[in-house]
Amino acid sequence: MNILQKLAESFQKFPGIGPRQARRFVDYLIKEGEREIRNLSEQILELQKTVRQCPECGYHFATDDGEGRCKICRHPNRESSLLLVVEKDIDLENIEKSGAYKGRYYILGTTIKDLNEIPEAKKRFETLYNYVKKSIGEIKEVILATSATGEGETTAVYLERILEPLKNSGLKISRLGRGLSTGTELEYSDSSTIKNALENRK
Repeated sequence: MNILQKLAESFQKFPGIGPRQARRFVDYLIKEGEREIRNLSEQILELQKTVRQCPECGYHFATDDGEGRCKICRHPNRESSLLLVVEKDIDLENIEKSGAYKGRYYILGTTIKDLNEIPEAKKRFETLYNYVKKSIGEIKEVILATSATGEGETTAVYLERILEPLKNSGLKISRLGRGLSTGTELEYSDSSTIKNALENRK
């Protein structure tokens, strides 16, 4: 296997990238030349140095001041009684853009399909349960904001099941309401759709 094929295979590991798109990426880099390749390489390496994962919500953020938590978790005016659970970082970013939610977040970083294959996936589900259990009283409602896909729905059902025992302590568990059509992923939803889904949660 030559370098062109190896690089194309690496690009195919990216979410949503097929063989043809991967090959286009390789062709683009060839045409751009050494400077573009060098800049891209440096930026990728910089990720390891400056990007951290918030120990509280799981969000990945860039920092150069050594701060351990993300800005959302550090913000004193966020509504601490609400915890919204999303699948990906980009879901959080899209919800923040809508301005419809002022509570806190928890990013799974995975879905139920990875539960038996990736050890870290199981840990994220367990960490969510322990975090909510420890914060009962402060956290009054957990909003499950998984995508309206088959995988997202199955993940939400599983989350409801593992959080169910905490309802005896007064915890409310809700899901996004009407607004998200079947098959929709949060990262592609517009602000008004997200706002309606949050307002009509049940």
